[in-house]
Amino acid sequence: MAKQPCKSQEVEVRKGPWTMEEDLILINHIANHGEGVWNSLAKAAGFKRTGNSCRLRWLNYLRPDVPRGNITPEEQFLIMDLHAKWGNMLTFYILRLVLQT
Repeated sequence: MAKQPCKSQEVEVRKGPWTMEEDLILINHIANHGEGVWNSLAKAAGFKRTGNSCRLRWLNYLRPDVPRGNITPEEQFLIMDLHAKWGNMLTFYILRLVLQT
């Protein structure tokens, strides 16, 4: 049986796509205060999102060192070669490639 939150702890959590304003608030808050306890960061920044949502948004999309762009022809050839050898076993690809988001 799932645990139900107390009425006093119920908080409206925003779901769905992030807005540009939320992205900017998250970037500025992390620039000023650094990464840390994500639940505290979500509350301190004034989000109505979970700490895990903030963490994933930062790590997968907003962090400056996240590689972006298309894969190179060499990477595409390597993926096709690995697929020919091992099929859809993604773990083998992950061990051999640096994936781009």
